[in-house]
Amino acid sequence: MKKIPDRSHQRGFSLLETLVAFSILALCLGVLFRIFGGGGRLAELADQHARAIVLAESLLAGAGVETPLQPGESGGEIDDRFRWVLRVNPYVPAGEPLPEQLPFKPYWVELSVEWGDANELRTFTLGTLRLLAENRRFGLGR
Repeated sequence: MKKIPDRSHQRGFSLLETLVAFSILALCLGVLFRIFGGGGRLAELADQHARAIVLAESLLAGAGVETPLQPGESGGEIDDRFRWVLRVNPYVPAGEPLPEQLPFKPYWVELSVEWGDANELRTFTLGTLRLLAENRRFGLGR
C-alpha cells in the first residue's frame, strides 16, 4: 500500500494565494499608472500655460512700440496653437472724467491668448494702461 505524503510540511503558495497577490498587484499598478499619467498631463498643461503667459507679455510689451497703438481690435495666431486678440480702448475712469488739457491720452490695452481645442479651451488675459502723448496718439511719432 502506498503511503500518502504529508502536505503540512510542503512549502509554497496555493493557487488562491497567488491569484489574490496578482489581483492586488494589478490594482496597485493601475493606480500608479493613473497617478504618473495624470502628472504628465498636468506638466503639459503647465508648460502650455507658461508659454501663453510669455507670449501675452511679449505681445503686450510690443503694443505701441513695435506696432502703432490704435483703438479697436486686432489678432492673430502663433504656431497653429495659440490665438491672440489685442483690444485697445480709450480709458475712462470711474467717477470724475479726465481733464481735456492733458498732454497724453490714456488707453486700456488688453491682450487675450487662447489655446486648446473646443473641448478644453484655455484662456489667459493681461491688461495694462498705456499713456500716449497727444501728438503720438496713434503710433510712434518721430
